[in-house]
Amino acid sequence: MITYETLRKIQTQEKSSSKLVKLPENFFRDVKNYLERKEKLSKEKGNYLELQSANRILEEIFELREKKILNLAFYNIKGLKPENLTPEEKEFFEKVVKCIKEFKKIRKRMMEREEKEIVAFIKDAPQFVGLNLKNYGPFKKGDIVVLPKENAKLLIEKKVVEKIQVGD
Repeated sequence: MITYETLRKIQTQEKSSSKLVKLPENFFRDVKNYLERKEKLSKEKGNYLELQSANRILEEIFELREKKILNLAFYNIKGLKPENLTPEEKEFFEKVVKCIKEFKKIRKRMMEREEKEIVAFIKDAPQFVGLNLKNYGPFKKGDIVVLPKENAKLLIEKKVVEKIQVGD
């Protein structure tokens, strides 16, 4: 059962530890029940001080844990496994890890330099979608353009373009 003292103890532990503190089983359900009891008592007695204080403590506990989970998600990508996650936090953690991994893939693609080729069209070509999913063309015979190397290679093989040598 959750009490005000339990919340203060968890708050103190979360503040003083860089790791997630192990929470009691069914913590979120028990906290919800505790707050409902406190709210009912507060209405009866007209004293909301402990309820407000408990809410502030809980908010701080949640914020501390969320920050730690976000840090764990970054370290997890490097192989560290999280400990002491509640089932709800584990779901949040897994979604964050998935987002970070996806963003890293996007960032990597953005940083990759695409090799280019200068080619001359030896026949007319309609608009086409390149391997990078970008639209190119339409082109007329004699047009000289710079294309991604992989697209140029395919067009050279199909005898639509010729590679233009630059320099020596």
